[in-house]
Order: sequence, then structure tokens, then C-alpha cells
Amino acid sequence: MLLTSPPQPKRISRNLLTKKRLQVKPTVHLDVAYKSLGKKLNRNLQPNQIDVLKACSCSANLQTIKLNTKLKTDEIITIIQKLLSLKLLTEDFQCPKFDQPIFIVSAPRAGSTLLFNTLSLFLDLWTIGEESHELIESIPTLHPSYRNFDSNCLTVTEATDDIAITLQQRFVRELQNRDGNSYLNFPIHKRPNKIRFMEKTPKNALRIPFLKAVFPEAIFIYLYRDPKENINSMMEFWRSRRFITYQPLPGWPYSNWSFLLTPGWKKLIGNSIAEIATYQWQTANRYIENDLQKLPKSDWCFINYADLIEKPKETIYKISKFAKLNWDSQIEQTLSSPL
Repeated sequence: MLLTSPPQPKRISRNLLTKKRLQVKPTVHLDVAYKSLGKKLNRNLQPNQIDVLKACSCSANLQTIKLNTKLKTDEIITIIQKLLSLKLLTEDFQCPKFDQPIFIVSAPRAGSTLLFNTLSLFLDLWTIGEESHELIESIPTLHPSYRNFDSNCLTVTEATDDIAITLQQRFVRELQNRDGNSYLNFPIHKRPNKIRFMEKTPKNALRIPFLKAVFPEAIFIYLYRDPKENINSMMEFWRSRRFITYQPLPGWPYSNWSFLLTPGWKKLIGNSIAEIATYQWQTANRYIENDLQKLPKSDWCFINYADLIEKPKETIYKISKFAKLNWDSQIEQTLSSPL
């Protein structure tokens, strides 16, 4: 049976911890416009900060903000940095073209983090540095609660034009290159207008049709791991409570749910952790295989986790040829030793 224990503290992403530790301030550009995200205002905001937010209710550049608030330029810059860090304000940017974005799809605990971190070293690629759980599911119609917690499945039905634009904008706000430099921290004239984006979130095993609709040029890397190894790892993390995704989950009589929410999960009530993890593994791989078979073979490639471990250089080279990624000395150095 599932183990019960006190709620765990919310996990903080590696990127967020780094930013907090280094106290990195967002870059404010004098030649761009900013726009309020329309969120509920924090009671601790100062009057000048509220004035800037009001001035940015519609897209406004620094000159417009200055005219509407009577603040000095250096004051406005400091306030904008604060509001950007609080995610109350955003740059009103033009999205780059997503050129053949890459999505790693797999069951949970199949080795996708290792593959993602390795591929992130390619100079071509931009990522958000972590998984996209909150980024996707904080859009109300994409959260499973919108469908009565049926599952994490998303289809072409959910991929409306508005959702596609919103999701692409959210990814762009978090984009970083292999050196950790944010896309929006670059001056406008230095930002590429076309990017190679890579993402991995295990729940996306159930979202391939949706992703292909939002990103028509998307290509997929299907990472497969031996079921015994994969399921044992999932069982371990169910017990550890390190990958809790829904707590509580309506209709689930235990304290938490871990990993992706698979269709038919309610029939697992009363089952052992081994049976639950096995069902998740089977469902994730079945959905991936069925959905990829509907795409042109040129849109996806199959990678075995064992090959990634035993033949890392050969396997990454295979992926680089498939995804048209440029090999360089940093990749060569990384793959000169075991992953």
C-alpha cells in the first residue's frame, strides 16, 4: 500500500535557487516595452511600484512610464527589476520562431534528466532548465482539474490559438542557453529570431498530439528504459515522496499521487505501489508508441537508455544527426568520459 507521512516542503527548482543565491537582477532594456501580467497585487508593494504597474496596464516603454509616473529613469529601472522578479510585470516581447523544437518523451525515471542535461550542452539549444509542470498546468484549461482530474492527457482540442501563443510566450520568458544566459536578458538586436528549443517533462508522454499542434515543427526523442529497472526506480520514488504531483488528488484515498496522472487511475485504488508504477510505465509507453506511429518517421527517433549508458558518444551522435545539432568541443569533452 501507499505510505503516508507528513506533507513534504515544496521543491524549489535548481534555477530559482541559483538566482536567489546569486541575487541576479533581471535586465531592464531601454528600448523595449513592458506589460503588467494582471495578477493580484501584493499588499507589500510600495505606491511607486503600483504606479508603474498601472502605467504598464497596456504595453509601455520607459518613456511612457516616466510621463505617467513622474519618476526618474533610475527609479523606474529599479522598480521594473523588482516587478520582473516578482513576476508581476513582463517584457512585451516578440516571440522567436520555434524551429524544430525537440521534446524528450518517456516514462518517469527512464533517464530523461540525464539525456536532457547532456543535450543541453549543445550550443544550438535553448531550454528552460527544468521540467514544465507548473508552466503548463498553471494555464487553467491545461490543468487536470479542468477535466475533473481525469488524467494529464492533452489533445489537439486543447491546442487553441490562444493557448499556443500563451504557452510559447511562457517558454520564451524562461529560455536560457547552455551558459545559463536568459533569452530576454539579451538586447533585442542580439536575440536570435529563430531558436532550437528542447524540453522534457514525463507527463508529456500523454500530450504528444497537443505538443505537435502547438509546435507544428516539433520532433520527438522517445527514450525507453528496461521495464524492470524503470519500474523499480518509480517504486522507490513513490515511497520516497520526492516526486509528488498531486496532493491531495480528489478521489484518491491516500495522501498523495506521484508522477504522471494516467487515464484510468481510479481503478488502481487498493493496488500496491508495484502495480501502480507498472500501470504508469505501461500507459506512458503505450501512449508514446501509439501517438508517434501517427507521425512521419522523420519526426521522431527511438533511444534505448541502456545504449545511452553503454555507448554515450555513439548514442548522442545519433541524436545529433537526427535533430540536426552541431557537434563542438564541449560536447566532445563531455562524452569523453562515462555519463
